[in-house]
Amino acid sequence: MSTPYDDPATADEPAPDAAAGPSGPGPGEGPEPGPDPAAPGSGAGSEPDPEAEQHAWDSRRDLYRHSPGIMLGRSARLGGSLVGGDQHGVSGGQVTGDVILGGSKVEYRLGGDEEERSGEIPVAEVESLARTFVFPSGPEDDDGLPGDTWAPDSPFGLALARLREHRVAVLSGPATTGRRAGALMLLRAVGSTAYRALDPALSPGRLAGELRDGCGHLIDDLPTSAEQPLREHHLRALSEKLHAAGSHLVIVVGPHPVVHSGDGDGGHVPWRPPEPSALLRGILRHEDLAGHDPDALLALPEVQSALGHRRPVAELARFAGRIAAYARGDLTLADLAAFGHYAAERQVRAWFDSTEQTLHDKAFLIALATFNEAPYPLTAELSDVLFGLLQRIENPGEPARIPVFGTSSAQRVERAQADRYQEAEDTEWGPVLQTKVQFRDPLTAITLLREVWTGHPSARPALVTWLRRLADDPRPVVRTRAASTAAVLAQTDLPSTMALLIRPWATERRLRARLAAGNALALAHHLGTPHVPRILREWCAADDHRLRRAAVRTYALVGDAFPGEAVGALLEAARVLSARGRPVPTWPDELDELAQSAAAVLLAAGQNAAGRRDGGAAAELWPWLAALARDGQVREFVLHAFVHACGPTDSGDGAGRPLLLDLFGRAEATAGTPGALLRQSLAALWRTALNDPLYSASGLSAMRGWVRAAAHDPEAERALAGLLPLLAVSVEDTKRLVYLLENLRGGADPAPPAVALRLRGVLSPPSAP
Repeated sequence: MSTPYDDPATADEPAPDAAAGPSGPGPGEGPEPGPDPAAPGSGAGSEPDPEAEQHAWDSRRDLYRHSPGIMLGRSARLGGSLVGGDQHGVSGGQVTGDVILGGSKVEYRLGGDEEERSGEIPVAEVESLARTFVFPSGPEDDDGLPGDTWAPDSPFGLALARLREHRVAVLSGPATTGRRAGALMLLRAVGSTAYRALDPALSPGRLAGELRDGCGHLIDDLPTSAEQPLREHHLRALSEKLHAAGSHLVIVVGPHPVVHSGDGDGGHVPWRPPEPSALLRGILRHEDLAGHDPDALLALPEVQSALGHRRPVAELARFAGRIAAYARGDLTLADLAAFGHYAAERQVRAWFDSTEQTLHDKAFLIALATFNEAPYPLTAELSDVLFGLLQRIENPGEPARIPVFGTSSAQRVERAQADRYQEAEDTEWGPVLQTKVQFRDPLTAITLLREVWTGHPSARPALVTWLRRLADDPRPVVRTRAASTAAVLAQTDLPSTMALLIRPWATERRLRARLAAGNALALAHHLGTPHVPRILREWCAADDHRLRRAAVRTYALVGDAFPGEAVGALLEAARVLSARGRPVPTWPDELDELAQSAAAVLLAAGQNAAGRRDGGAAAELWPWLAALARDGQVREFVLHAFVHACGPTDSGDGAGRPLLLDLFGRAEATAGTPGALLRQSLAALWRTALNDPLYSASGLSAMRGWVRAAAHDPEAERALAGLLPLLAVSVEDTKRLVYLLENLRGGADPAPPAVALRLRGVLSPPSAP
């Protein structure tokens, strides 16, 4: 008998030439690696699962790529929406007319390098912004008056000083703070008379090639991370080019950028918008208030209640327009008060209490809360599936009738108080422009999901069945949103969500379902849900191998939040696994998953320490593993994890700098420091892997990848030049590395790459004893 929660439907190297000798491979090096039974991911006896080939690091990348912004602490992206008509003058986000991709008329083309990667920003747009722009105050300026000028110690003043001196400034902050408008005003303040927007998809190393003479350049929302940081040599090269061209550049980045400037101040200026009252006062100066005093309007209790917490600049701009409409008599005081702090909760309850909203409409609202900031067609498609499930509960004798050509998409979105906007969506083939939809209030999505789960328990069976189906969808974004929704529900009601969703996912046979459980727990931990580390510890030691493997993959996603505990749990699981012996059919795959997750945690810990030369938590964990490599019980686990960690790079397509090489290069080399110990430990693991018969081929393959990555990356080459001498401690070690470098090939060129020959020069045979 079924329960209410049952789903009703259920190799590029040349062959050695004669110079290599008749035996083929050179000293200490085996043949080109083919299928390696010891290589990571090569275990036999695995259960068939198309998702099983995904590396733990790739699962982590997909989770962060497809999760809604608010789930990971990022503000909702209001700047890119189409908000009912025109927006009024506003500091840092003001535009007049259509709002396209954050208020800019610039369109970017996605394609090859031969296409234009910049576009002109009309001077009229900048001048219109300047007329209503409100400068943020400095630390000592708290009079609340509109900012007609800037204070030297204000964010604007600090960024302007840097822009005048270096011709390049990095402005950081959430997208809702008006940072783009601030950047344009900076360019105007240094005397720019022409403006161009550069494509933020350009890598930092290619920005200098896109600069124009005598122009103010803007890069809005340049993505930076430990995988792709903005480095000191990038900024210095840009400064040199800008001085020669008589131009300026402002780079706008997120609130937590990874900028390596070398000047000790983080390399960026955090943007802080004006105080809400000062911003509203500055905007109201340019509005028709029908003779009302702006200060009297701002003193209204309905206005003061809305200013009790900081709101996005775009919201304040809309609020200023509503205040002006009230002053002219076009808006009632009750409508003005509806803009208060609890507007989202009141609106959600009104939707579900209303008899005017059909069941089809409510299903769309739930789907929109799940797929907030996702493509609209996806939301509409899956809302119809949810509607069918809800209809079976509300009226089981009547089949669900879905209007094929019913309410228009524009009307549905407007009724949901949401906005459509266009944004590039990352796919496995590259960015694709999509029409997305998001609630105007960024708190609406989470508020709505909590209300449905706790306030309307009759809908739970349909919601659970729907989320289970989403978790089995072939599209990664759909599976991730099922997990993010479960994370919100877990924060609200952990016992029920664990029993109905997360644990059933974790005990399924396929990796896809176990990954949904891991994603849900990882995102729940980001939301502040308690007891997630305890759940993972219990699962990792469970007798059920499915729970163990679900916990192992979850550590890869969230273990960097508690790296020591995560690596320790994975290590203990490896000990237990080794004690069971080889006859277990799943042994190779389970060991490989443990190693992949450990590698992901270690790499993420290294990224979290991107601004520190001591290596942070990575400087403690890698030496620990290097010592354990001599322990026969966990040696295979340690070397598996190390080889896995050699692969991921700071680029999604794998063509960037290897993350582990970057960690080695950033670590301090001074003897006796944690950074020096980290470097020695990584070198020791390299030597162990290269001298191990089972791991030598995998290690040499990874080293080839590192050398190729250094071909166009001077910092990677410098790091390798420091690493290779540490690996050549014996004659055989040196011969092995020399052979690798001399026989490396890149593409169709029969000669070794120039970088290989340069690195060959840092190796010299050790003197005879």
